[in-house]
Amino acid sequence: MSHNTELNDGRVPGYRGLRIFILAVFAIVTAVVSVSFAANHMRIGFETEYRSQVNEKAVQIAEVCSNMISGDEIESDPTTAQQKYAAVLPAIVVSPEISSSDDGSTRDSRVYALYSYSNGALTTLLQSSPDGIYATTIPVSVWLTENASIYSIQEGNRTTVLSPIKDSQGKVTGLFELSVSYDFLGHFGSQVEKRALMSALLAVGFGIFLFSLQFIVPATVRLIRKKGGLSK
Repeated sequence: MSHNTELNDGRVPGYRGLRIFILAVFAIVTAVVSVSFAANHMRIGFETEYRSQVNEKAVQIAEVCSNMISGDEIESDPTTAQQKYAAVLPAIVVSPEISSSDDGSTRDSRVYALYSYSNGALTTLLQSSPDGIYATTIPVSVWLTENASIYSIQEGNRTTVLSPIKDSQGKVTGLFELSVSYDFLGHFGSQVEKRALMSALLAVGFGIFLFSLQFIVPATVRLIRKKGGLSK
């Protein structure tokens, strides 16, 4: 076969290998970009939905606790109220059964505090933990609105809910704070992205291998036949 025929048939030495290499690089780059985009989009959607669900659950728990706490008791006898609710609140504000992620960080850590309110200032009656409690650092005007409704704050991987407590006359005499942190979320999202990317790369690699067989098998057969012919 002439040199021109080889060019037309695409069988110049190294041509097929170069073509396979270019196709492989293109497939890998396309897969990495596509999967990275999809995985990142999925991660953002999951984290947004998770934060929304945590915030909703925290508001519900804070509302139950504030409705259960008597504003009259806090105003008339803060010491007795402190002892009473120190025994009651742990039964309501409980952490999920699954409390730790693969890297050892807490999945859903819940801490709370109860305050008495008087003359524009908060006085701490009890708190489950000194970490994650911020109500005393927040201006009263932020959460003490005209309707004295529940106020929630989302910062990073933490949701803080402030729920005013009223007495029988409708006056705010206390505040319940619930803080929920989920530091595992960033690590979890990174792991999901990494696993999705690795799965895509494996799938692309296997596809390239199958694609290459159409060139490898005929070349191998020709080589075997050639050696067989020479041996005769």
